[in-house]
Amino acid sequence: MKNFVILAVMIAIAVPAYAAVGKHAELDGVWILLGTNIEKPQLTPEGEKKRAAYDYQKDDPDFQCKPASVTRVMHTPSPPIQVRQHQDYVEVNYEFMDVRRRVPLKKGLAAKDAPYASPRYPHLGKSAAQYDGETLVIETVGQRAGVLDTLGVPGLYQSDQMRTVEKFNPNGDRMQVSVTHYDPVYFIQPFTVTYNYVRLPGGKIEKWDCKPEEATFERFAK
Repeated sequence: MKNFVILAVMIAIAVPAYAAVGKHAELDGVWILLGTNIEKPQLTPEGEKKRAAYDYQKDDPDFQCKPASVTRVMHTPSPPIQVRQHQDYVEVNYEFMDVRRRVPLKKGLAAKDAPYASPRYPHLGKSAAQYDGETLVIETVGQRAGVLDTLGVPGLYQSDQMRTVEKFNPNGDRMQVSVTHYDPVYFIQPFTVTYNYVRLPGGKIEKWDCKPEEATFERFAK
C-alpha cells in the first residue's frame, strides 16, 4: 500500500490538474485516490439522532469485514479501484473488502429491475449504468438500511429508501467520481461526495481477504 501512495504522489506531480471531460474509453484502468471533497450533510432530526448515537466500536461494519457502502469503500485512500467497460456491462472493482461490482449497460433498464451489482454484498443494492455524453452514470437503489459512512463523515446512516447516483468523468490519466445520495429519511437535501483519482500504471487489484476474527476493534486498538 505504501508503494501505491508514493507512486500516486509522483504521478500527481507529472499529470496536469483536472480539467475538461475526456473520452469514456479513458475510464478503463486501475486508479488510486488523490483527494476527496465532502459536502456538509444536512440531516433530518432522525439523521442527527442516529449520528449522535453512533458508536464506532459497536456499529462500524469494518470490524465485521462488511463494507458499509460504496461511499465508505471509496473513502479508503490507499487501496486502488478498477474500472473495466464492456459492451453490455461495466465492472467497478475495489481492493478494499474485495468488492466486485458488475453493472448492466442496457438502455431503458431501471436500477430497481437490475440484478444486485455485487452478489457477495447484496446490501449494496441494485445498479444500472448508462452514458451521458462521455460520463458514465450509475444509479443504485435497494440498498439496505444501515451505516453509510464511517470514515469521511463518521456516523452517517442510510435508510432502505436511499438512492445514489455515481458519475465517472474521465480526463486522460485523471478521473473524477461524484456520488450523490438521496435519502428522505436521513437527509434534508441530496448529499454529494467527490473523489479525484489518478491512473496507476501497471496497477492491479490485490486480494484484501478480511477475516472477522482479525478485524475486531480490540485488535486495532492495541
